[in-house]
Amino acid sequence: MRSFKAYFKKEILESVRGNKYLILFVGTIFWALMDPLMLKLLPLILKNYLPADLIVLFSTFNRDTAFQTFLNDLFQIGTIIIALTLMGLLSNEVSLKKLVFPYSRGASPAGVVLAKYIHYTITISLFILIAFLTNYFYINRLFTGGMLSIEIALKSSLLYILYYSVLLSILLYFSSLFKRGLIAGISVLVLGYSLSIFNQFETIRVYLPNYLLFKAADIGHIFDNSLIPTVIISFCIIILLVFFSILRMKKIDVA
Repeated sequence: MRSFKAYFKKEILESVRGNKYLILFVGTIFWALMDPLMLKLLPLILKNYLPADLIVLFSTFNRDTAFQTFLNDLFQIGTIIIALTLMGLLSNEVSLKKLVFPYSRGASPAGVVLAKYIHYTITISLFILIAFLTNYFYINRLFTGGMLSIEIALKSSLLYILYYSVLLSILLYFSSLFKRGLIAGISVLVLGYSLSIFNQFETIRVYLPNYLLFKAADIGHIFDNSLIPTVIISFCIIILLVFFSILRMKKIDVA
């Protein structure tokens, strides 16, 4: 418990000094603000370059369209920002020999790993929640129509929070495997984007974490029984990968 508290405080201080909070905040909130605005201005920007019937199509965008556009951009850009910002979670600790002194003083590898994972899970979850609420209220001011509600926005945010919790556990484990954080970051990006392809196949998509994103965009049918295996598997992945990360950090040579 002492190692956990010490490293939790350390992560807060390092995140402030390294501007990680700022990067993660901007990476999520920026799209919450910009997507509705760009979608609203798009017909005006392109009216001199596109046929009139296509411009009319743009003008039919409603609140649901704007929200789903935000979800898509948050996944595509947010994944990059999170992976590249946090790719050195454990690998930097090892490569820069930051663990030599703490381990010599009896620091627990479990405390180190859990502090890092829980700290950034809370951080990302908070920023995602703020982004969804910001996007919802902004969309309501710029668009009409559709069935989007605060309840739908909150349900979608919970699925995104769970998805990024899974992604963070994968990044944590890869960061314990590779000495170079960039390899861990790129591996997570490739895996995250590749798994989205399987959302096209009904028979297997419910067993993959990316189905959470699929359901988050399914406005009106976000929470249903099809999510049960996805949620169970997602939590199992988190528990297993955090556990494997702890085992890896117990065996790794930090000197």
